[in-house]
Amino acid sequence: MLDLIGLSFLIEGLPFWGEPDLKPMKTLAWEELALFSFDYTSPSGVETQLQTYLQRLSDGGSSRDSHGVWLASEWQMLAQHQGKIPQSAASLTKLATSLAALETYGADYQFETVVKKTGAVKNGVLQGDLIIEGGGDPFFIWEEAIALGNTLNDAGIKQVKGDLIVTGDFFMNYKRDRATSAKLLAQALHHQQWSSAVEKQYQKLPPDTPRPAVEISGKVRQQSNAAGETIIRHHSLPLKELLHRMNIYSNNQMAELIARSLGGIERVMEIVTTTTEIPPNEIQLINASGLGRENRLSPRAVFKLLAAIEEHFPANGVAAILPRGGMETGTVRDRAIPNGIPVKTGTLNKVSSLAGAIPTKNHGKIYFVIMNQNGNVETFRQQQEALLQELAQQWKISSLSQEDTLRVGNPERINIIAPL
Repeated sequence: MLDLIGLSFLIEGLPFWGEPDLKPMKTLAWEELALFSFDYTSPSGVETQLQTYLQRLSDGGSSRDSHGVWLASEWQMLAQHQGKIPQSAASLTKLATSLAALETYGADYQFETVVKKTGAVKNGVLQGDLIIEGGGDPFFIWEEAIALGNTLNDAGIKQVKGDLIVTGDFFMNYKRDRATSAKLLAQALHHQQWSSAVEKQYQKLPPDTPRPAVEISGKVRQQSNAAGETIIRHHSLPLKELLHRMNIYSNNQMAELIARSLGGIERVMEIVTTTTEIPPNEIQLINASGLGRENRLSPRAVFKLLAAIEEHFPANGVAAILPRGGMETGTVRDRAIPNGIPVKTGTLNKVSSLAGAIPTKNHGKIYFVIMNQNGNVETFRQQQEALLQELAQQWKISSLSQEDTLRVGNPERINIIAPL
């Protein structure tokens, strides 16, 4: 599972590497929407299903006070239990990080890494320094570095007489330390220095991918800034693709790097509360990934995050950045999620959450937020899946188009500015 993304990382607290046109304005709360009259029939039995679900948990020895649920259509609240009470959100926190990034950058935004040089290039040798200026790309992994090395070879650079200098927000393989990132990059740029981890990721690239050979004769170091002539611009995957990869595997380090580019968790909270009007007492976040039980969201707040993310993707909604049951791996690989339903999972010790949107043929999107704490995670997951299966069976699920997944390490996202 981890091989698909390129390097070890943290997953959910475990350390290792035709829709209705009518929608409410997002500034309106459900209590306010009740003042309006819609020609709409609420799906029957939802409240009964919720109470049955809570009773199953209670029969298993889990107090009802330990759970929160919010079930809503696009314009009507269907059923809820402790919906306005914040609970440990675990990786549902990444929905806040995702929304803040979308609101700030837009779905198609690409982070840029700039390559500069000092000195001339003669017979394949750069007589000065090679400078890598990071722009906050949270997904610059082995495959991207290999593509950059091949581009340097294509540009005529085989050897660097001076130093390899890393500046700015350059994060190689999710490492926030620039010195470590610089060493990893130097290793990736020359195939003779590859470890088995690099070789493993290289094997996932197209068979005709060259092996880069950029020899660094000087030092490999980092500094706050460095001047030079721009020779190459490397563009990341679009933000929507980055968020998709982050959420599929619930990559904690990616979430923290994205939040860092936004200005930190305080800025994330400011953006999402302004966008969704989530009451301050329903959102309490200490980081962008969800690690730690101090990250707390109410089920209603999670719903508001989902609804706001939907507005960025008119075609597929949250499915653009969340994994779908039966269609992807990562956190949904071993979950009994109905096929095609996009979900975000959240897991900590004695905490399990599940949220997403059911695309239906006759009722638009049906949002669900299920938050459980103070109990057995495996039991919580089984009961979540049982409730979701029951909800999905009540409506005819509408299929969503499958978006193409962009290739990691694609050299077409790297531009040589001018011949050397």
